[in-house]
Amino acid sequence: MGEYLAVMFPPLVQIPTGALLFFAIHAGLQGMAGLAPIRLGPRALAGAATIVLFALLLRVQDELKDLATDVALARAGDPRFAARPVVLGRVGAADLVRLRRLVVATLLALNLPLGFPLPLVPFLLALSVTWLSGRWFFWPPMARDLVLAFATHNPIALLYAAYAAAVLARELGPAQVRADAPILLLAVWLPVAAWEVARKIRAPDEETVYETWSSRLGWRTAAALPPLLCTASAAGFFYAARAAQLGPAYPTVLGAALLLVLAAFLRFRLMPSARTSRLRVPVEMFAVVAAGGLVVALAISRGFAWISAAG
Repeated sequence: MGEYLAVMFPPLVQIPTGALLFFAIHAGLQGMAGLAPIRLGPRALAGAATIVLFALLLRVQDELKDLATDVALARAGDPRFAARPVVLGRVGAADLVRLRRLVVATLLALNLPLGFPLPLVPFLLALSVTWLSGRWFFWPPMARDLVLAFATHNPIALLYAAYAAAVLARELGPAQVRADAPILLLAVWLPVAAWEVARKIRAPDEETVYETWSSRLGWRTAAALPPLLCTASAAGFFYAARAAQLGPAYPTVLGAALLLVLAAFLRFRLMPSARTSRLRVPVEMFAVVAAGGLVVALAISRGFAWISAAG
């Protein structure tokens, strides 16, 4: 199982990333509401752990759903699947089922004490939809349609973003979640959507029987989607930064990260190859800079303070 996590869900990458996405919302909404210092409490730590565990649950469920397909693709010679622990037989379906049960049990143990109706109701909604996604929403044909699977599965991350806002509302009061909070929630979610598209874009000579966005839409059209999504995300983060009255440093760094995404798209557009098709890397960098940069900028300008679990 350690080998599986190291390959498919590396903790040193996934734990900080999940925590950053949570704190970008938790701290970002406080900044937009004008709070100083930015407040953290036990519920926030449990909320950050919940986002990480939700990401792991999605990973394990995808592994179980696609087990037969991944093995078939590896046998067909697709190099991106050949080294997966499940394909190599290092981890079996029974192991993944046990891991899934452990993750769900941990999620419930973390969230049942956090309060009702917030954040428990949004948590249970997110968990229920995540459970349904692990069963293709009981509509198996969805598995064979890339666009439909994306439209039904990727927005689940928006439920996780809403859960993060619910944790803040419980900790500091609903009045601290402004009416324009959905702008920040969308800004945090859009790089997740961009990443999901970017990881399924290949140059024409890389394509296999595996359905990708580039095989579905054409590599030129598909490659334009991640920069468009990241641009929309950047607009949301710029809005949040202005509402929080942050200085010019964060918007400047955010703009530079967006330029890297645009440059990677142009490079692939002009020279499509296996080397230039790796668009997920600049998207990941943008996501980290956008979310992490917002947290750092707020820490510098407002400071952080620890609060008790009361409330």
